[in-house]
Amino acid sequence: MDKFTRLVSDPEFSNLTLEVARFPKNLGGWEKLLNHLLAAVSPLNKSIDLKLYQLLVSTYESLLIQFPYLENYHVDFALMEYRLGHLDKVHRIFDHGLAIFNQKSLLLWISYLKICNEIVPHHKQLLKKYETAENHIGLHFFAGEFWQLYLEQVRQRCSHTQKFFSILRKVLEIPLYSFATFYAMWLRCVEDVRDLSQLGRLAPEDELFKKLKININASGRRGPRLQEAKKALKKATREMYLVVQRQVLEIFDLYESKLNTRYYVSPETLIPASEIELWQKYLTYTVNLKLDPLTHLNFQRALLPLAHYEIVWIQYARWLVDWQGDLLTAKNVLVQGVSLSSKKSKILKFLYSILCSLGEFDQLQLIIKFVETAYLDNVGETDDFELFWDYVQFKTFALRAPKDKPSRYESSNVSTGPDSSSSTASQLLPREVLDIIVQRLGQCESKDGQYLLLSSVLQLQHEGTTSTIENEIFQRLVKDNYTYYLDDGLFWSLYCRLIFLDPARSYLEKRRYIVKVVWPQAVARHKNQILPHLQEFCQAYTPEDIDSLEELFQCGV
Repeated sequence: MDKFTRLVSDPEFSNLTLEVARFPKNLGGWEKLLNHLLAAVSPLNKSIDLKLYQLLVSTYESLLIQFPYLENYHVDFALMEYRLGHLDKVHRIFDHGLAIFNQKSLLLWISYLKICNEIVPHHKQLLKKYETAENHIGLHFFAGEFWQLYLEQVRQRCSHTQKFFSILRKVLEIPLYSFATFYAMWLRCVEDVRDLSQLGRLAPEDELFKKLKININASGRRGPRLQEAKKALKKATREMYLVVQRQVLEIFDLYESKLNTRYYVSPETLIPASEIELWQKYLTYTVNLKLDPLTHLNFQRALLPLAHYEIVWIQYARWLVDWQGDLLTAKNVLVQGVSLSSKKSKILKFLYSILCSLGEFDQLQLIIKFVETAYLDNVGETDDFELFWDYVQFKTFALRAPKDKPSRYESSNVSTGPDSSSSTASQLLPREVLDIIVQRLGQCESKDGQYLLLSSVLQLQHEGTTSTIENEIFQRLVKDNYTYYLDDGLFWSLYCRLIFLDPARSYLEKRRYIVKVVWPQAVARHKNQILPHLQEFCQAYTPEDIDSLEELFQCGV
């Protein structure tokens, strides 16, 4: 029996695969399965059975689909392919992983560059990768290892030293955790200078003369002039060191030293509220520095441990909109947030508004369909009222959007017949939306926020929709005798508000309808607790009818 057959026949393997199929968001199950597979194929080498290799690859890919922010597993996957000699696949895995993190993963870049040092023979091609990495993670507080790798490769692969010193000078100005390492490196380079002219390799000639009054072409380049130049350069270095040291200590003491989780954790692992708040403060601090590359980087850093918390996704998108005016990137961030965040209602609401601003109504429809699919086409079942109501509002908008801009042919054929008002109401309040609302209201006390929903329904009231809301929602609840609503004065107060806010009726018509139609139905419930709510309504809207109301209840109850 070969290894593959022995593996798939193993009861433990069957149990592990069944476990991840049943609970795909359980990270522990995936790790057990992957470790079992790696043990089965050990030792890993180029003679691995093809079927076992394909099974291992598909397991890594499936794991990373479920948990795309697992940096270490992207690295492990690439290292597996590296050991097998599949270099093209190594590049593809790292490229794909970096794209997920918007090129901002320090771990992936360092791991990738270490491999590239071995497999990329062309100096320019390798250094181009380092330059790309620098643009994305060079300002990372813990990027010291990256800069050391970069400087080492430049020293080895570049025939001239100017590039090395240019990069080193750049690093000296960045507040890195390991900043002292680079200052020590710089001071050693200064100390190694044996001729005044050699200082031109450390810094541009005009800069040395302008800032430090050092003339590298002066006579006596090896004597006192050299020592004075070194002294001036060391003094300037010390001043810069103190500035950067203060920045590093501030960042470390206020934020970095207090962050306990810097890596992705599965949804069932809860992050303390104090740490979430600390990340928010750190991000606000970063935003106020007005260094856009650093702000992008730190938002991406925060998303690693807080990927399942909507607050950081919203804060990131809000910065992109308010500070950058970048709606497109904000949209992409929120789309990613919808797929990862445990709570989605606020992300979806923000995303809906951005899609409307961008005029991307087709994608709005797709996102709404995604929400429907996520709830098995029964969004009314969600316990998250905010998500449900946002869905209703944007579903209404999406269904109306194509009709809001009639063509020049349609504009000349607008209906003016007796059915035009009902047609208008149908456009403003689509049947599909009404059915969703009624379905949720029908669950009565089993869902929270039912009266908030009824109150919110009044926001959908426009000229021509009052009768639709009354007949399809309020009167349906009355006819179906939902005592949960009908024995509560708040229901009747909202019913009265619906009529009173009808723009199609005159003031007298509103009062007459409420007194003659609505109140008698409330009195028929024979419940004294209904009266106080209606009294409050009268005092606010129709104080002249309060005597009629009380008399009606005295006679009827």
